[in-house]
Amino acid sequence: MRLPIQRTRATLFALSILTVAALAACGGGDDTPLPVVEATPAGLTLEKIGGFAHAGGASSAEITAYDPLTKRLFVINGALASVDVLDLSNPTAPTLISSISAASIGAGLAAINSVAVFNGIVALAVEASPKTGNGVVAWVRASDLTVLGTDTVGALPDMLTFTPDGRHLLVANEGEPDSYNQVGSVDPEGSVSIIAVSGLSPSATTLTRTVSSAGFSSFNSQIGQLRSAGVRIFGPNANVAQDLEPEYITVSADGKTAWVTLQENNAIAVVDIDSKSITSIRPLGFKDHSLAGMGMDVSNEDGTPNTNSGTSAIKIGPVPSPATPWAARPT
Repeated sequence: MRLPIQRTRATLFALSILTVAALAACGGGDDTPLPVVEATPAGLTLEKIGGFAHAGGASSAEITAYDPLTKRLFVINGALASVDVLDLSNPTAPTLISSISAASIGAGLAAINSVAVFNGIVALAVEASPKTGNGVVAWVRASDLTVLGTDTVGALPDMLTFTPDGRHLLVANEGEPDSYNQVGSVDPEGSVSIIAVSGLSPSATTLTRTVSSAGFSSFNSQIGQLRSAGVRIFGPNANVAQDLEPEYITVSADGKTAWVTLQENNAIAVVDIDSKSITSIRPLGFKDHSLAGMGMDVSNEDGTPNTNSGTSAIKIGPVPSPATPWAARPT
């Protein structure tokens, strides 16, 4: 008759857990309140309460960052190579305060690609002209848009973000080539800049910064192993460091590790922030889209093929392998 004994033990164990939880809730010698865990909502309702039309048309509103101290929203305006600053104190009616152009930050700068905010300080990723040259990070005081300084980073800084504690700013330097195998082609190395920063405050007049660069040159000798593992390295005559293009960064809650997407390379780079180094490159693997249940919609022409006038429709299904002749592929 083991079953009743097992149930009794299980019941006693459950009661013990409940008793411990009850004691903890009563204090148990520790006055620290227990965190309140809210249930995950089954649904979410969104309602538009305001909006703002940026000058420039297409690509005029891209990446945003909000400063709660000044109630200002910083919006990358890709069309005008600037960042628009909006007053969001009344979110139903945002208004334009000012715009900061790439040219106003420094000579030879062509575009602002990303923005991040921490404690009243705004960081901007600014691309050089040509894009293969080293870009900069511009530091701006949110309250009055004063530029507090700039730091040189890698080629084509594409995205930047603060660690949760604000002690570091990480920058993904994409390092896109201007062309391949052409006379005078330039293919800079991709990298991640790690900027140690202190003095971030709404009234700061100076910031203390130290810039370090985490690159990929140590992986150049591993090109064969990386390709075999599934990392896509394809640039003609490009080594690993040249071909990898960091795009987007996320940081662990403790601020010690970052993961960086290598979009064109089907991989993720792992960054140790303390040692300022890339510790590994992890391939993302492949999916066989010719198998049932792994389909995708590969065409916006669902009428007459190859006419650029077909009627678009959502049409997800298995896609033949590359070995299948184009004439036999579904439209």
